[in-house]
Amino acid sequence: MATRLVRWYRLDPPTLPVRHWLPAYERRWLRPDLIAAAAVWAVLVPEGMAYASLAGLPPEAGLFAALAPLLAYAVLGTCRQLTVGPSSAVAAYSAAAVAPLALGDANRFMALSALLALLVGVILLAAGLARAGFVADFFARPVLTGFVAGLALVIGVGQLSKLLGVEGGGTGFFGKLAAIIRELSSASLVTLAVGVTALAVMFVLRAYAPKVPGALVAVAFGVAAVAVFHLDEHGVAIVGAIPDGLPSFTFPSFRLQDVVDLLPDALALALICFAESVAGARAIAAKHHYEVDADQELIALGVANIGAGLFQGFAGDASLSRSAVADSSGVKSQLSNIILFGFLIVTMLFLMPLFHDLPEAVLGAIVIAAVAHLVDVKALRRLRRSDRTDFVLAMLCFAGVLVFGLLVGLAIAVIVSLLALVCRAYRPSFAVLGRAPGAVDDERLRYRGIEDRPDSETFPGLVILRIDGELFFANARWFRDTVRTLVRDQTPPVRELLVHVGAVPHLDTTAATMLKELIGELRAANAEPAFARATTGLIHDMERNGIVKLVGHDRFFETVAAGVDDFLYASRRDAQPGSLEGR
Repeated sequence: MATRLVRWYRLDPPTLPVRHWLPAYERRWLRPDLIAAAAVWAVLVPEGMAYASLAGLPPEAGLFAALAPLLAYAVLGTCRQLTVGPSSAVAAYSAAAVAPLALGDANRFMALSALLALLVGVILLAAGLARAGFVADFFARPVLTGFVAGLALVIGVGQLSKLLGVEGGGTGFFGKLAAIIRELSSASLVTLAVGVTALAVMFVLRAYAPKVPGALVAVAFGVAAVAVFHLDEHGVAIVGAIPDGLPSFTFPSFRLQDVVDLLPDALALALICFAESVAGARAIAAKHHYEVDADQELIALGVANIGAGLFQGFAGDASLSRSAVADSSGVKSQLSNIILFGFLIVTMLFLMPLFHDLPEAVLGAIVIAAVAHLVDVKALRRLRRSDRTDFVLAMLCFAGVLVFGLLVGLAIAVIVSLLALVCRAYRPSFAVLGRAPGAVDDERLRYRGIEDRPDSETFPGLVILRIDGELFFANARWFRDTVRTLVRDQTPPVRELLVHVGAVPHLDTTAATMLKELIGELRAANAEPAFARATTGLIHDMERNGIVKLVGHDRFFETVAAGVDDFLYASRRDAQPGSLEGR
């Protein structure tokens, strides 16, 4: 038992992936890594400032939040193309969590944002050391699709006030939308023109010149427009002076009650960070034919967030948009992130004055453009066509985020994912099998569902039933009712029920009790049970519960074909004149 615990918690120190990729680094990779770093820099600088604004913090905090994560993930991460740092979803959630506690105090807002990042980092790091990466497998993709789409709309409506030049306000999607509608009469047309033009520039470049950094072009356009036309004198809000220099190592001041208040949001945010990051890392790794380690990703994300919190930043996760830019630029290794770290240092030391005239409307436009692709309409349409249940789950999570907010929306996403799992286990698929025409060696093709292959041969008196899932307490009654219906509706009467249990790994005591009662019912109706393709584990369960002895060892067959042959042989034997044997 103790050995098992040690293995589970993996008390040995986490690995350092940098020790594997750095010694194997090839000189020819340096050029594509440099190009990728420059391309990501062109996206990260404007996006970082925009996401800082989204998080309720000054623009420079977005760059502070990127510094430590770049190095942490380069050393600890397992995806070669992934970039970690500030993101729209996490920034929006951070602001929503911190705002009620900060009560308008800017310094306290910054301290609480850093504290939230630290808490998220500690939770992720602890989960990684506990080898909890398997949690990523419990997030149904349709549920995440709906959650992220709802989150994108919440973020987008929150940025409309910057595009319109109004104060905005309200909480939640509908509260923010109502506040915007009330203030439409006081909107600034000049500000709106700047924001819409910036949006148009980014969308056009994304469609026709995807390798051009649209966000950086929009920033250059906004700064130039303010400088040439003095738009700040016409009501266009600008960023203003941004302090240059590097962030200092600072442990945020907080009260114990702050930790208690932020802990539920930190847990939820850690879940969002992990789910988004691992999904993105796995997608990129699959494209390049290698695997990522979910447990190591937890550790890397944890250290990245701790670093962001200690250097006056806010929580972050993997940026799928920036990772896509790096990937399309031909990035070869995490050295690209280390180079990008150097580019950011230069930016913060020497280039910050260039952003003085940046319009707030452009920052809002950058956020809206960044989250627009998160509303995956094509994926929702595919779900509606292919699986109505998954589509309903996605829409439930989508509506949950819009109506109840991010934390409740995330809770709905988790609960709905688990309910989907239970529902599918509660009603596993099944099929009545027949023998497909033609000589086929593969039994999966030889014995097919008669609904899929109506021309399949069936055998009078024999029902072949395949169950495609585990039998346990929640679906035991369903299985019994299904068998009763099949036996009752057959003509001529059923003399044998052959159950294909190859997909049934386990039998609990409730299902075993049901099965013994069902065997008694079948025999009372002059029908015998038999099983095909039972696994060793399932046979052990049946032996412990007395089912093997009740049915008989000779009624367990290695294949469906063997069970059918036995039935046909017995039927021919019973049909011989003078035979007194019965089945």
